Amino acid sequence: MWKNYFTLSIRNLLRSKTSSFIHIAGLSIGLVSTLMILFYVDFERSYENMHSHADRIYRITLDIYNGNEFVLNDAQTYQLLGQELTEQMPEVENYVRMFPMEPIEFKAPSTDVKSYESKVYLVDESILDIFSFDFVNDRAISKFSEPFKVIISETLANKYFGKSDAVGEMLQFPYNPTPLEVVAVMRDLPQNTHMKYDLLMSHVTLPIFEEWYPDNLWNANNEFTFLLMNEGVDLTDFNEKLLKYSKDHVQMENEIVLAESIKDIHLYSNKTYEPEVNGSAQTVNFMLLIGILVMILAWINYINLSTAKAMDRAKEVGVRKTIGSSKMQLIMQFYSEAFLINLISAAVSVVLFLSLLPYFKDFSGVDLSVYHFGELKLLLLVMGLVFFGTLLSGFYPAIMLSGFKPMLVLKGKFSNTGKGVALRKSLVYVQFIASVVLLCVSFAVFKQMKFLNSQDLGVAIDNTLVIRTPQNVGSDSLYTNLIQKFENLVEQKSWVKAVTQASSVPGSETKDMSSTGSVSKLGEDEKEGGYTYYHYGVKENYPEVMGLEFMAGSPLEPETPSEKVLISETAMHQLGFNSPEGAVGQKISFYRSDKPAEIHGVFKNFHQRSPKEAYMPLLLWKANTTRNFIVKLNTQDSQAAVAGLEDVWKQVYPGFSYDYYFLNDMYNAQYHQEQQFGKTVLLFTFLSLVIAGLGLYGLSAFMVQMRTKEIGVRTVLGASKPSLMWILSKGFLGIVGLSGLIAIPISYYLIQSWLGNYANRFDLGLDLFAIPSVFILLVAMLTVGSQTLKSAYANPVDSLKSE
Repeated sequence: MWKNYFTLSIRNLLRSKTSSFIHIAGLSIGLVSTLMILFYVDFERSYENMHSHADRIYRITLDIYNGNEFVLNDAQTYQLLGQELTEQMPEVENYVRMFPMEPIEFKAPSTDVKSYESKVYLVDESILDIFSFDFVNDRAISKFSEPFKVIISETLANKYFGKSDAVGEMLQFPYNPTPLEVVAVMRDLPQNTHMKYDLLMSHVTLPIFEEWYPDNLWNANNEFTFLLMNEGVDLTDFNEKLLKYSKDHVQMENEIVLAESIKDIHLYSNKTYEPEVNGSAQTVNFMLLIGILVMILAWINYINLSTAKAMDRAKEVGVRKTIGSSKMQLIMQFYSEAFLINLISAAVSVVLFLSLLPYFKDFSGVDLSVYHFGELKLLLLVMGLVFFGTLLSGFYPAIMLSGFKPMLVLKGKFSNTGKGVALRKSLVYVQFIASVVLLCVSFAVFKQMKFLNSQDLGVAIDNTLVIRTPQNVGSDSLYTNLIQKFENLVEQKSWVKAVTQASSVPGSETKDMSSTGSVSKLGEDEKEGGYTYYHYGVKENYPEVMGLEFMAGSPLEPETPSEKVLISETAMHQLGFNSPEGAVGQKISFYRSDKPAEIHGVFKNFHQRSPKEAYMPLLLWKANTTRNFIVKLNTQDSQAAVAGLEDVWKQVYPGFSYDYYFLNDMYNAQYHQEQQFGKTVLLFTFLSLVIAGLGLYGLSAFMVQMRTKEIGVRTVLGASKPSLMWILSKGFLGIVGLSGLIAIPISYYLIQSWLGNYANRFDLGLDLFAIPSVFILLVAMLTVGSQTLKSAYANPVDSLKSE
């Protein structure tokens, strides 16, 4: 019997080639889109699965308050916090501290290879018990409790030593003459972890080269702390205990300790001093919604065209019932057709998916692979989609077609009933509402990116090269002299406009700046709480070179005392000054020496971070040497300038790495996530339009075919071609137009929710909804018009000769 079902199904597919193509094409596009999105969603939700104890690992963070006013979340904590919690709370089994290092130059004496590394942490040896590692060789791992021991990635091992087994090799670094011994080599970390490290140094090394560290037990929150919890600990209950612990702790006024699961960090944490820019659960959920919508649109196509072509199958059903076929046999026949179409579509989609996956991987910027997702998981997913798709898309056509009464179907009445028409209209509404919503969201992402890029940053970042200053050059005097020599030689170049220095630059991550919460007007009680202020050292000409605009006071000069600082407009307001003029000359509790700082000038706010974020309260202080040279170029030939600066570098700093980047490139990298999201949404919006267009094309073609004789009669009676086109098109165009109106409030809600993540955002106007709606209407007009135009210009004799 099943053989007979499938034989008839194949015949029906071959007999209706256009409908079969539309079915298979729509379902294949839908399946490919859904598989890609599910791969993406699965990857984003798989962060930290590499750790076998991931369900038991919590990160502790700080919520900082100014009295009762919440100020910010800080991902970094105090050095003793993990130890105290482990000792005082039975829920905690162990802890590990991870102290992030700024980019640091390493050198392998055995190969003379040197390079800067940015993914470097000093960690407790307990990390080996809390995190999971895949070691290439760990034969000396027992030494990791000793100072000057490191674990490096396989990539670094090959980079510095030309081999994977680098245990026993030595690395030099600028902070101490004692070399670092490699005690283990680990395989490279996957992309789906928020803590990405290439080199781990034993934490006991930290107080040896950072003399301030032992004296700042509760004054500096500079490291990430992770707890390994005992089995069965509830996060909510544990955070209630941490709240009481925070309120009772004498060292933490105006601070609350919180815990979060390590598996939630990537999608749900957006704190200051995060080790990297995290993802967004909102974005991932929206992508999942798109995947579901695209698949539903494809199934709707099948249902619509199957019910619309009911008249073609009516006589077949009537004959089958007349000769004794039961309703169940007819249902199984139509279900077998639905299954066959879904199965063929699945086969086509899998081939397309595997072919397109490498391109989608590059397009999305995410490390997607069948290996990571799981071959069995992929197989079960495809089988599940085929099974569910068969049930969903085949249910109504099978029940509706098998329920025809033999005496009525020969009169062809069903397709003209309100029930059949209402169903098809409802499904077309769903298709085009979804399409308009997706297009509105894509348009909103485009407008927001354009808005952010058009903002006045308040600082000049174009045509600017940043070069990292060398480390461990020698004595302080030699270091200072070489910096001056390099600047003098660079300033002599005709293609150089100016040179300055800064410890941080616009666009750099928050962790590249220092921060303090103990700044206030001199004489005020610092323990009353306050805001967090970000600060870094600059050369005196930094404001002029970077185009900062002063509101009051004056720039720094070479003879300006070290205790004088510049503050931003936001910092001025937070400190409680009413005007820039009133702030200048006032002293604040910020110390770069034994004297309190004096405000030398107030500059207008500028975007140290991107306009996505609010203005930061900044303090700039005078520094003789910093971490970065900033070179303003006076040429458009940037590559020639890079080469010219490298020649000067080799002359002044032979043997040191020439590490540079263009400032606008790094600044614009902050928009990477939004750009990827916008491109991805646009891609799947386009595919949803293709699916909806295919369905509308098939449906309009069939409707025109059903009205061929009516068109012939109207033509003979003198109807004009435009009037015929309007009669045939108005029903579809009305549905599409109304869909656009229904989609507006849905789009508005989604866009407003997404824009809530931005401190600066564009104003929503009517064009945001009108342009996508009009575009969808034009697509529908072209799709339906191609069918109605052909029918309107057909010879009426051909349609009426059979009467």
